[in-house]
Amino acid sequence: MKAGILALLLVPASLAAQQPAAAPAPPGSLAGSVLIAATSEPLEGAVVILEPAADAALVAPAGPAWVRRGMSVITGGDGAYRFTDLPPGDYHLVVRHLGFRPAAVDVSLGASAPLRVSVALVMTPIRLESMDVRSLAAEPYGRTRDIARESREGKLDADRYRQERELESDATVLTHQDVIEGVTLGETDLLRGLQHLPGVSARDDFTAGIWTRGAPWSQTRVVMDGLPMFNPVHAIGVFSGVDPDAIGAAVFLPGARSASLGEGGAGVLELSTRRAARPGFSGTGELSVVSARGSMDWGSAGGRTGLVVTARRSYIDLASRIADALTGDTAGYIPYAFEDGTFRFDTDLGRGVGLAASGVLEDDAVRGTVPDLLLRTRGQWGNRAARVTMTVPWGGLALRSTIGASGFDGRLDPFASTVSGTAPVHGLTRNSVDVLLAGVEVAPAAFDPRRSWAGGLQVQLQRQHFLGQYPRPYPVQVLLDTLKLDARLPVAALWGERRIPLGSDAVVEAGLRAEGHRAVLGAPALGLAPRILARVRPRGGAVAFSVGLSRSWQYTQSLAPAGPGIGPDLYVTDVWLLAGDTLPALRSDVATAGAELLLPGGWLATANVYARHETGVAVPDPDSGTVSAARPVEVSATGNAAGLELSVRRLVGRVSASLSFSLARSLLHANGLTFPSPADRRRTLDATVMARVHDALRLGAALTAASGAPFTRFILGCDTAPCADTIALAVEAPNAQRAPGYASLAVLLDWSRTTRHFDLGAYLQVRNVWNASDAVTYTGTVEYCAMPDPPTLVPVTNGPHQYGCDQFHRGVGLLPLAGVRVGF
Repeated sequence: MKAGILALLLVPASLAAQQPAAAPAPPGSLAGSVLIAATSEPLEGAVVILEPAADAALVAPAGPAWVRRGMSVITGGDGAYRFTDLPPGDYHLVVRHLGFRPAAVDVSLGASAPLRVSVALVMTPIRLESMDVRSLAAEPYGRTRDIARESREGKLDADRYRQERELESDATVLTHQDVIEGVTLGETDLLRGLQHLPGVSARDDFTAGIWTRGAPWSQTRVVMDGLPMFNPVHAIGVFSGVDPDAIGAAVFLPGARSASLGEGGAGVLELSTRRAARPGFSGTGELSVVSARGSMDWGSAGGRTGLVVTARRSYIDLASRIADALTGDTAGYIPYAFEDGTFRFDTDLGRGVGLAASGVLEDDAVRGTVPDLLLRTRGQWGNRAARVTMTVPWGGLALRSTIGASGFDGRLDPFASTVSGTAPVHGLTRNSVDVLLAGVEVAPAAFDPRRSWAGGLQVQLQRQHFLGQYPRPYPVQVLLDTLKLDARLPVAALWGERRIPLGSDAVVEAGLRAEGHRAVLGAPALGLAPRILARVRPRGGAVAFSVGLSRSWQYTQSLAPAGPGIGPDLYVTDVWLLAGDTLPALRSDVATAGAELLLPGGWLATANVYARHETGVAVPDPDSGTVSAARPVEVSATGNAAGLELSVRRLVGRVSASLSFSLARSLLHANGLTFPSPADRRRTLDATVMARVHDALRLGAALTAASGAPFTRFILGCDTAPCADTIALAVEAPNAQRAPGYASLAVLLDWSRTTRHFDLGAYLQVRNVWNASDAVTYTGTVEYCAMPDPPTLVPVTNGPHQYGCDQFHRGVGLLPLAGVRVGF
């Protein structure tokens, strides 16, 4: 029987051996490009799959005898793909890319010339279904991309990241391209880039800190790798203290958000440091009129270990010293400088265990005399933060343990200040706020955007210390009495969240954060902070709707400046208050609803409405009348804010742009009074545009127009005109007046070129192109003022005279700025 079967198997083989072998058909090839349909630009990262028709298999026409069902390649920066050594026949060509509608093409390959097929993909909203997280940009800020690739794909990658990670439509994932389009002051400034987002504004042209939906700067919590940063700015608030070269992801959340995030009454800017870009050494450098900065990356050959180091320093002290040496005049020396540095270290310890460590150091220092401004000044202030995180796999889960510390520290030795002929004396100032943190988080090792969940435990110790003069509720007022604050507050938080799909077109994320601590004014011993978010995309269409509700508790608030003031209402330090048995904790309840629509041509339109209710807001005493040290340091207020935000952005194309408009109102209630928040700007309009007129040349512009901010009129004592005395004698009704509105236009010319070994670039900015003389910051009301033309006398209710003149600092005038950069 076995012999018969063997014979049957051998007969066909022997017959085949007796016939002449047919010559194999010559192999063919298939090549082409994948393009973005809206712009005809090449699309990088598209997956191109080639499969034979029916149930056939691809067999190599020569070489080893092996078969395969299909082949796939991923397009590079030029969008090109290519398949070679293909047997003639019929094939299916399938092209996919996250954020685009897949395309399929049937092709017939002969044995003649190579076949070329190019495919254009149409952008489509991301449906609420499982996605491969590996295809998303893990670090969407994109600083390490080349400029051409970043301008083509940066915003698109960032919006994919946002749609997967954040359900609410008012969340923003910021890119390096967004910041450049903002034409920030002198150099790439991340915080100033935020000021062009809907619902975000600033006090004036001189401040990098942001007002989020009518709330002061201290209610927007900046978090770096999970650690809070307190007032991370340089040059007394003029420049951001965040080095953009160190950032891998920047997510701005002004509404409802994850339960893993604690403080931030008005919003959270969540920053993550970036990993090493590639194996080997690489780096960037930039020299602007503000500072010199650089970064250095190193990655091991296998990619298991990486190190990123960045550094930045201003050089106005060095430049002024050199100028003085050349001219022989020492009066121009400016004894001030700021510097910062960051590092991030990552290593794979094997078996899925990873270790990450990062740190940041920000420092401002002044030592010396500035004629007519500072005399024998010695001070130093800034932020410090460091953390270590270990990730350990456990079954299908990932356990992340973190320990870290962050804080702000400011020290000013006694010195005298001379401004406009007056000489108020400022005493010793010691100001610090610190956080020690330890926590553990558990989540699935593989992220599923529809069924993700996470939970964790955090333990924090917050400490605050202040010794110095009383806070300045009004810019020119100097209170010489000493204020001493010393407090600490341990907080333990347990949190969890889960995403729940509701059919194929909707998803809900529910979370709860429970924070326990000792007795705190205005907060229970166990404070619950629930959050719920939902997003619906009916039938997977182009429109998505989202809603969110969240509560948060904030235990540190910045009340008012203390110590010396420099320039237009700029101060060395603010007094931070830590909640306790006499100081309130801030509770914030936020509700948001929004819609987003993807339009043809790569445009994304959004509309959001929000409402926020706050209790425990620390504000200066709002009562009108005589100013004296007998006033309380702070009073507790409640706040209500609401608004509408509209925006449209172009995500792809040679021309990218954004336009946003905000209509808002923010009110405070304290001591039986209702008045606008100091950060209440009723209307703001922002627009940016960036055009690639050539592969190496970009032109951009940024426009900001806003209604005036409210202010409390305070009367400056005067004996003669012009006024020489700058002591506040009395104040009127809180925030009953408004500064004039202002508008500013800035333009940018940016050139870049990539050589074999270097990336070179240069830029020219012009701020306030039309040289508008905007009145942006109120500085007091004087009596017996000279009659202006036209007259602007205002009625005064609390001064000894009936009329006075309101004074304002002007914004930045026409100002050209330039810089150069290099990368390798």
